Amino acid sequence: MKTSEVRKEMNDALKEGIATVTFTKKDGTERVMKATLQTEFMPVVDSSKPKVKRKANEEVLAVFDTEKDGFRSFRIDSVVSFFSTRVALPDVQGLIDG
Repeated sequence: MKTSEVRKEMNDALKEGIATVTFTKKDGTERVMKATLQTEFMPVVDSSKPKVKRKANEEVLAVFDTEKDGFRSFRIDSVVSFFSTRVALPDVQGLIDG
């Protein structure tokens, strides 16, 4: 599976609800996060402020951390496991084509 396909699976699942994502941080520690992209869990954004346009990085997924109450991101290739009501990926690194 390509990284882009895994990213799409995760993105679609996160839009439908909360997922438990386990990944390895840059410092080597493992982190477990309750994440979502479902708007009902995210804060209301002031639409009068101009949006910052950034070049999309397909290797990274930005999400809302429901426990830290803020936006966080992780690299797709650092994800150890991903579980939601829609999809279960217990070995993400094993799915990604090298």
